[in-house]
Amino acid sequence: MRSRSPINSHRKLVVLLWCMLAISCSSIDCPLNNRVYMIYKLQGDEVPLSDSLTIYSNRTDENDTVRLNRAVNVDSFLLPVSYRRHEDILFFRRSNNTGWSVTDTVFIEKEDMPHFESIDCSPNYFHTIKKVRHTRLGIDSIVINNKNVTYDTSKPHLFIYFKHFYR
Repeated sequence: MRSRSPINSHRKLVVLLWCMLAISCSSIDCPLNNRVYMIYKLQGDEVPLSDSLTIYSNRTDENDTVRLNRAVNVDSFLLPVSYRRHEDILFFRRSNNTGWSVTDTVFIEKEDMPHFESIDCSPNYFHTIKKVRHTRLGIDSIVINNKNVTYDTSKPHLFIYFKHFYR
């Protein structure tokens, strides 16, 4: 009677474990950045915006956070969307190098919808823009172009028309 070699048995066990591991793994494509962004596109006579544009918002701890810092010659930008609030409030501060500035408040009312990809992926939210209101110091109007905020960044969500100032 032939005795089994311990090395042969060990190899078979390793091959069996590798096969079980390969079968048990699944290829789940979770997004690396599961944050969705709203696309803002500037329209009208003030494009690209020659003044400096800073956008900030209040966090839940009542501190301000800058979303866009002193952007110049921009015609569009992306900003993240909150998923814990039914309304995002943003402050658009437009200024130039002579000391002139104007700040508008923009209120974006939205509905948050949980988006499920896989149990292995972290949770995510898509949004539907319901209504946009704003002060009219430096912003003339804001138009909703695409109300569905998802991973798709090919179509702007909001068109912003700034007032033209003669300084």
